[in-house]
Amino acid sequence: MKIKFNSLIKVAVTIAILFFLLWKVKFNADGFSHILGSLRLGYFLLSLFGVVLVLGIKSYRWRILISNEGASYSAYNAFGAYMASDAIGIITPGRIGEIARLYYVRQETDISFYAAFKTLVSDRIFDFTMLGWFGLSGMMFYFKTFGDHPGIYYAIGVLLLFIIGYIVVIKLLALLLRSKKVSRFPVVRFVYESFLAVIGNRAPRMWAITILAYSIFFGFSWLIMVALHLKPSYIDVVFIMSIMSLSTIIPLSVAGFGTREATLVLLFAYYGLASETAISFSLLHFTAFFLWGGLIGLVFWLLMPISLQQVQDDSKSIFLLFKPERVEKQIIKTDL
Repeated sequence: MKIKFNSLIKVAVTIAILFFLLWKVKFNADGFSHILGSLRLGYFLLSLFGVVLVLGIKSYRWRILISNEGASYSAYNAFGAYMASDAIGIITPGRIGEIARLYYVRQETDISFYAAFKTLVSDRIFDFTMLGWFGLSGMMFYFKTFGDHPGIYYAIGVLLLFIIGYIVVIKLLALLLRSKKVSRFPVVRFVYESFLAVIGNRAPRMWAITILAYSIFFGFSWLIMVALHLKPSYIDVVFIMSIMSLSTIIPLSVAGFGTREATLVLLFAYYGLASETAISFSLLHFTAFFLWGGLIGLVFWLLMPISLQQVQDDSKSIFLLFKPERVEKQIIKTDL
């Protein structure tokens, strides 16, 4: 009942945001139809390959994280789990469906819940770091925070800031773990180990994979813009897509509808583009990466079935990390 109520709230919020947005920007239906009618279909169809390539590369990165935990997981199962969990994530509140990967990998290997969940968190740290890097760089560029400099300068500056920040976080967590009171809580060590996987000795290879995945993601997003007869620079696409992706992380609406469109309208306006163009791009991008990716993920979900109840149960198990170490050990021992 609670989940259904939350879903109704999200639907209501989605409708309210879209209605307010279309009313505020004085949406022109004829202009919208003309833009979609002039779509360069070949470029758009080519963009449909993007989601498979991006998630396929990310699934390879996830396999490396699993391997670093001493478990072996096949390429097919990793890809299938990644695609299926992406589809489940679209229809579950706050994208908790992505936790389905916990069930998949634990079903096929002897990896513990703690280690499996750590691979998911480290995997998402890679993604959030890339989006945070370019998203923050983009916002500083648009607001001219430090003057009218090229976007690449802002990107370099933010990258240095992130590197320093991550080193400080690792050092601080290591210092905290020296305290017996703090070390009793598994969540502190969990966060430490999750970040360590991102900046440790084995991390460069996974960073190369992450950069490749996002280069492809931005490239196929660029193709959709070209399909709409736009001619953006690559760095512009990087900034726009990163900020847009960050805006949809907070689960205010259904599948990011409303927040995604509002963000794109504001960003496209910076380049003098009409709201109809922004909304056209939003719908096409949703179709290529969310809808099309979700349909492929649904096929894998049917081939590799998992109940939504199992996903919810696994998500609740995460809170065990916040219990003192003595209780956690008893639970892990029972689980084994």
